[in-house]
Parts: sequence; structure tokens; C-alpha cells
Amino acid sequence: MRTWRGLVGLTAFFAFWQGLTMVGIIDPFMMPSPISVIEALWEMALDGSLWINLGASLQRVLVGYAAACVVGVSLGLLCGWWRVVADFVRPVVDALRPIPPLAWIPITILWFGIGDMASYFLVFLGAVFPTFIATYTAVRGLDRNQMNAALCLGAGPRLLFADVLIPASLPIILPGLRIALGIGWACVVTAELIAAQSGLGYLIQQSRMLFQIQNVVAGMVAIGLVGLLMSLLLERLERRVNAWAPSERA
Repeated sequence: MRTWRGLVGLTAFFAFWQGLTMVGIIDPFMMPSPISVIEALWEMALDGSLWINLGASLQRVLVGYAAACVVGVSLGLLCGWWRVVADFVRPVVDALRPIPPLAWIPITILWFGIGDMASYFLVFLGAVFPTFIATYTAVRGLDRNQMNAALCLGAGPRLLFADVLIPASLPIILPGLRIALGIGWACVVTAELIAAQSGLGYLIQQSRMLFQIQNVVAGMVAIGLVGLLMSLLLERLERRVNAWAPSERA
């Protein structure tokens, strides 16, 4: 039922958009109709430009996101478990976290030039902080009674970490990873608008310069659909991993 309701919502949105363009409320040149956008997507799919740029964007976001997960989860676990480590790391994180990834673009270009490394770095910056915060919060909020019960039953440090700390923290860590992926996806597109020679962001920028507005909107739609698909995949994984945890099914 949730899937059907989502499909109905998307269909209603696109039908409303199509209706506004048909009656002339929206200028079809400045905002092409959904039918024109679908035609543009089909043409780009046929000539291969859509798949080439989509592949480049996915590669960049996956590499940067993977690095952010490794660093963010590791630091979050360390800081959550050892308060002394948190006293050193948290001030640095709290100082860097408010800086938007967009502000890093000029210095990123100076460091890495225009290419994949700049995009990797910007995706990493966008995803690492929500990953760290989710992991740190999960560990700090862990019920100490669970830890004490495991210790009373003879659990050693390795067993305590692998069988108690990690499973109990996953219900908070996994939603944080899903949020971080969405931010990383937005960051890679932003980076490609300025510091790349391929990708969906680059496709949008080139189409804008050529006044191919239907391709601009088609690129935006592709970004939204791919982001939605990645979020749904992570949500499904989250439900499988956290099947034991209480959740709202309605």
C-alpha cells in the first residue's frame, strides 16, 4: 500500500505539472512539460550521453561515500566509546561541520584541479559529518545495562564490541548513512556543475549554456529518480538488518 500511495503521489504531481504547461500557466520554454522531458531523457538514453554521465556521477558518489562511511563510522565509534578521544575530535568536527561543501569548491579546485578527485573530496565532506554524528549519537545513547549484562556473562572486549555495541547501534547508524548518501549525491552534482568534465551536473551545465532547457530539466529528473532509488535501496537494507527493532508499519 505504501508503494502504491507513493506511485499515486508521483503520478498526480506530474499530471499537475503537465496540466499547468498545457493551459499556459507555465511557459513551456522555461519549464518544459513532463512529456518533453521524457522525450529528452529517451533521446539521451538512445545516444548514450545519459548513461555515460550517470555512470560518472555514480562512481564519484560511491567512492566519496565509501570513504566517508569508513572515516565517519570509525571516528564515531571511537569517540562514542572513549570520551577522551571525543574531547579531542568533537571540537574539530563541530568547527568544520557548519561549513557547506559548496564553500570548499574554490580551495578543492586548487588542491585537486578539475576532475574526479575534487568530486570525491566534496562528496566525502558532505557525507562524513552526518555519518559521524549518527554513529557517535548511537554509541553514546547505548543502554549501559546491556553492556553490564554482557560483562557479567563473561563477554570480552571483542565480543562486547561485535555482538553488543554494533548491533545495538545500527538502528541509529543506518538512517544516518541513508541521510549521508542523499547529501553526498547532492554534493557530487553540485561539484560537477563547476569542477568536472562529465556527470549529470556537467550535463545540466552544458545544456544550460546551449539553451537546451528540456535537457536541463531531464538531468534534474534523472538526479531525483536516482536519488530516490538509492534511498529506497538503503531503506530496504535497513529494514532487513534492523528487522528485530520496533518500527512504524502504517
